Amino acid sequence: MFLFSRSMFALMLGILIWPALMYLVDAYDLFFPILESEASNWLVGVSVISFLVVLVLFWRFWRVAPNSKQMAKEVERANPELLDLLNCAVELDKKSKEKELSFMERRVLRLTEEKTKEIAWGEGTRPAAGFWLTLLTGLITGGALCGWSLQSSPVQKALDANTDEPGLSVFTCRSGDSNSLAYEPSHEFTRGTDVSIFADITRGHRGGKSAFVEFLEKQDVTRIEMLNTSIMGRFEFVVPALQQPFTYRISTPSLISDWFELKPFDPPALQSAKWKVIPPAYTDELAFSHEGFGYLRAPEGSTVQLDLKVEPIPEKVGVFLRASDGNHTLQPDNDNVFQHQFTLGKEWSGRIELQDLQEPNRDPIVYDDIVLSPIPDEPPQVEITEPAKDLQLPADAQFLVEVFALDDHGISDVRINISHAGEQVEETIFMEPVAKEKTQTYIFDLNEKALAVGDVLTYMALAMDNKEPEGQLARSEIYFIEVLPPEGNSTEGGEGQGEGDSKEIPVRDFINKTKKIIRSTYDAMMERDQVNMERLSLGISGNALGLKHEMTKVFDENEGMFPIVDGIDLGELLNEATYHIEQTEIYSGDQMLEDSLEPSEKTLRKLVQLYALMRKMNKQKMKSKNGKPKESDQAQTESDKNEDSERPESLAEQLDRLAADLQKLEDLKDRQIELNSEFGRAAGSGTKGERNQKAARAQESLRRDLENIREEWYEKSGKLGEVAGLDLANDEMKNAAADLRRDEPREAVPHGDLAADALTNAVSELEMKMSGVAGAMVDGLSEQAQDLANRQRELKKETGQAKEGQGGDLKNTQDQLNEKTKDLLEQFDQTARSLGKFNENAMEDLLRGARNSREGGIGRSGQRASNSLLYEAFPQAEVEEGKVVDDLEDLQKEAEGVANKLKNLGNQGLKDLAEKLQEARENMPGMDPEEMKKESDELAKALGAMPHSASDERLQNLTQFFEQVAESEDPNKAKSMASAAVAEALELVEQFFWQEAKENLLRRNQATTAAPSRYKRQVEEYFRRIAEGE
Repeated sequence: MFLFSRSMFALMLGILIWPALMYLVDAYDLFFPILESEASNWLVGVSVISFLVVLVLFWRFWRVAPNSKQMAKEVERANPELLDLLNCAVELDKKSKEKELSFMERRVLRLTEEKTKEIAWGEGTRPAAGFWLTLLTGLITGGALCGWSLQSSPVQKALDANTDEPGLSVFTCRSGDSNSLAYEPSHEFTRGTDVSIFADITRGHRGGKSAFVEFLEKQDVTRIEMLNTSIMGRFEFVVPALQQPFTYRISTPSLISDWFELKPFDPPALQSAKWKVIPPAYTDELAFSHEGFGYLRAPEGSTVQLDLKVEPIPEKVGVFLRASDGNHTLQPDNDNVFQHQFTLGKEWSGRIELQDLQEPNRDPIVYDDIVLSPIPDEPPQVEITEPAKDLQLPADAQFLVEVFALDDHGISDVRINISHAGEQVEETIFMEPVAKEKTQTYIFDLNEKALAVGDVLTYMALAMDNKEPEGQLARSEIYFIEVLPPEGNSTEGGEGQGEGDSKEIPVRDFINKTKKIIRSTYDAMMERDQVNMERLSLGISGNALGLKHEMTKVFDENEGMFPIVDGIDLGELLNEATYHIEQTEIYSGDQMLEDSLEPSEKTLRKLVQLYALMRKMNKQKMKSKNGKPKESDQAQTESDKNEDSERPESLAEQLDRLAADLQKLEDLKDRQIELNSEFGRAAGSGTKGERNQKAARAQESLRRDLENIREEWYEKSGKLGEVAGLDLANDEMKNAAADLRRDEPREAVPHGDLAADALTNAVSELEMKMSGVAGAMVDGLSEQAQDLANRQRELKKETGQAKEGQGGDLKNTQDQLNEKTKDLLEQFDQTARSLGKFNENAMEDLLRGARNSREGGIGRSGQRASNSLLYEAFPQAEVEEGKVVDDLEDLQKEAEGVANKLKNLGNQGLKDLAEKLQEARENMPGMDPEEMKKESDELAKALGAMPHSASDERLQNLTQFFEQVAESEDPNKAKSMASAAVAEALELVEQFFWQEAKENLLRRNQATTAAPSRYKRQVEEYFRRIAEGE
């Protein structure tokens, strides 16, 4: 037991010594980092030392075991009752081996033997409990410290050194080349190359990472710290202009690499690289040369010749051209010049690679890219500058046509294309000499055509450039000539008879839509992209279908009532036009665009004939009215005049018409803003050619739609001021389209912006006009409600003074008022529905007012009053009549409030209110009490009618104050406070005015303003990538 306990004690000491030594090694590693490759040696050394300590202790405990005398002393100490007998027995036992013991000595031995049988030997020969507790504590502590020591830096380094994952990776590449490949740490580079040495450290020293490069310099080792890179754990060192072999290694506090070597070599090199560009002969441009690499633009179809001269060393060099049209191996001529030739069609890019054929394992020498961008031969541009609009002319008219043609290289042919009755004729007006710009005139003589009233001619200009082998063709905008009789002859001959009064036929609208279909057909025929052509064809088919439905509806509504003029049934003409436009729908739906032109032109001819006959019929009617009728027919003539005179347009009809016009204008504005964005993108990217021509056609189409609205407005009002804004937008659109046809989108941008501004202003003016009309409509309701309230109040007064026998007359009056009240509520509903197209809030307020009146019992009260008057129960009738009066006054106030809000919509209403407050502030000091009450009442109503009154607490307080002043018995006492309130109200209204003005300006800017210049390129690039599918 003694030896066992001492052995365990030795083991405990060994376990405690090992972590203690590891503490010391870890502290050493903190100040003097240990390499991973050496960490295992340190770990083995600490373990060996600990093991030796245990062995030494074991040997000592076995070697120096306790003797009998020592053991007897320990037993005696544990058993005092022995009285030193055991010690004596040990001495006597030793003595007995030398000589025989005496009697007394033997007796001591016997007595000791008997005593020892009674004692506890374990208490003297075994370790105490404290020893075992100490031993256990030491073992646990040693184990815990050993466990901690396993996490120390030296142990971790030893473990990492035995894993397969490298803690340090080294590679090289060419400096500054993002596309450079990664090479081995030892590699050959072109002499003079800047070489970057990279070290990727995955295991640092004690959580930190740093790296050093050590290289040989004149037999000495130089150590330099490497630089951090943007990649975590990666360090870089640049060897500038490698000229001599560079021997190096990478070291970290815990890692060190092998020695590597970078070797320079002399690569093949170019003496010169010359590019000769020979443009096509038809461009009449001189050949030019370019040396080196980079970016070069050349006319499309140019012949490009490449001449490369290579340095004589090394002797065998391979020259390769890695190009977008394939890889080419160039062969030298006798002068060791490498050549290559190709024709530039689309954008071409390539790079030259030189390979030392004697050292095939070396990387090739790669030179910078060269990009050859073709300057496309844009199609010509042509436009008819005079008269540049559709015409209505007699069959014998002559007029001058001016044509402007433009091309980047030369115009070879300009023609006029005239289409009549499905036949097309082309007349050349210019051939030689070829010119880049040309303005030609042409006399258009209708006498040369066999024309009749109602015929339609389509004409356009065509231009072809001198591109080889085949020229490019372009056409101008398409214009129409409607053959109509002159104004003075339109009533000669012929009579018109009708079977009834037909409704108005919108033939001009049908004509304009048919023209739009024909123009769209020609545009689609010029489209090169099959998908876009199919999309446009389906759009044409849809427009034709819509026009067919409109004409069919008009025919059905007027069937049996179409007049006959000059023996021609106008209904039959409309029916034939409907048939032809249906053929257009079918052909265009099947993408047979060329076949669809003939029925479209026939549709237009029938509609123009219909228009000519209707105009002739109307002129005849006017002539018959202006003649001197017989006396017997005088009364009938006057009656006919009254019947034929135009019925004044109601306010509801005006609002409906203005709402429709507002929708059209907003659509035009949105289309113009979208076009302006396209102008900006084209201007920013320098776009030329078909894209600009397409935008020009879209701009011209928008302008024609605007002209249709302008004609309708002018015919309605007869005032140029009404259409001034539309005329301004029209002029700007025309200028923008002209700039685009000349391939100058940058010049078109300001015209497009001004056109959008003019349309925005026109929309605002139209909204103000609608506000006025809507306010007038609700004012009418308010006046009717007030009139009915006054009449009901008068009847109530008469009822209070009525006598027996007067009930019948009063009942009849009440019944009439009940009927008028019912009609008024229906008018509220109808007006609300009309206002719904303009202002939903006004609609809801009117509907709520009418609904509240009905639910409040205005109808029941009126009926009860009538019944009471029937039985002459005058007091009860008077009560019910008073309820009707109250309900009518509430209805009048509701209508008045809606009318005031409608009038105050927009800045104009705020301006008027501000002027009223300014006038009140100036006049209030001199007002008498009655004037003060009246003015306060008007101000309260005006402030309460503002759109902000429901949400602004200050406005509500001011309104309440003026209401109190208006009801006060002595308003002069509050005159000073009223003046201050007027000043505060004026300041508040001015704030609302400027806030609304700024919001309107912001909305307009957001709708019409292009992106800031500093963002324009980014925006254009964004849209370009979307368009190209990137």
